[in-house]
Amino acid sequence: MYKKVKQYAQNIGLAVDERAGLAYGLINGYFVLIQQRPNTSAGHSVYLWAKPGNIQPVPATLDYLNQCSSRFEYLQSTSYNGAKITAEFQGLGFQWGKKYVPCLDGFLKEITGYCQNNGLMPCCESCGTEYGLNLYQVDGVSHMFCSGCYDKVSGQIQQNTARKKQQGSGNVIGGIIGALLGSLLGAAAWILIYQAGYISALGGLLMVICTMKGYELLGGRLNALGITVTCIISVAMLFVAEYLCLGLEIYKIYNENTRVLSVSIFDALEDVPLLLTDPEAAGAVFRDMAIGLVLMIVGAFSTVKQTYKSNTGSVRTRMVAPVTKGGQML
Repeated sequence: MYKKVKQYAQNIGLAVDERAGLAYGLINGYFVLIQQRPNTSAGHSVYLWAKPGNIQPVPATLDYLNQCSSRFEYLQSTSYNGAKITAEFQGLGFQWGKKYVPCLDGFLKEITGYCQNNGLMPCCESCGTEYGLNLYQVDGVSHMFCSGCYDKVSGQIQQNTARKKQQGSGNVIGGIIGALLGSLLGAAAWILIYQAGYISALGGLLMVICTMKGYELLGGRLNALGITVTCIISVAMLFVAEYLCLGLEIYKIYNENTRVLSVSIFDALEDVPLLLTDPEAAGAVFRDMAIGLVLMIVGAFSTVKQTYKSNTGSVRTRMVAPVTKGGQML
């Protein structure tokens, strides 16, 4: 967790789970959660679970949150579904480190004050009950459930996991053929982006997505073996795409030189190994390949991770902390 947010949370008495990137506890009598977004120190999600009580909030909660979005510099977006308030913060610019925590603190004090003044009640985000609430994480997403609603969610996850296991490994041979065909589309996307003068994470992401979709179309279930196969094929096809890019560059150079007889693209491709015998050219090519592989990993990591979870049923759930007992905040 970003150290300034961690220090702030500890100073106001919130519990900190640094490994999970969470800070949670009571502010003005309301349970709030600050969750660090993955892969960034400057992004946090703030959650507060509450439903309208016996009086109508003034202004309406959504209207109030929209007003907050214009008044707090680093507040990027807000939402409310009648039980859960969500606010997304993102540090921007060169001075965000100095002003980020005061902005976060100001919002937390205001939103909990608003809930207090308008009689909003802590509640389960699923059924709305005020009793026996606990903070849970389901696949890294934070929720406030009563025990009954959590049991339903957990049971659905277990059923999904069992169903995925019963499906078996699918048609691996068909999947490999589909992955190879899909990777051709990914290679085409990579070549087009390369011809525009770029090496981008988007090209690597498209390569992986096309390969996975091809596997699923002809192989059925994309299990752990299928994901491994598609990743290997994606990396291999990246080298093929780079080879084709070099061939196209040689082809253009040959045909732009009027003193050289026109050659075919196949002749140009045959000259790629000759190009790589030049140390300077080989160094540039290997540098491009290294950048391409890194960008592929960066661009596709979350997609691969999410695909693995959704296709294998591998979803982690845990209770983080109790919130209420007998309708009273702990």
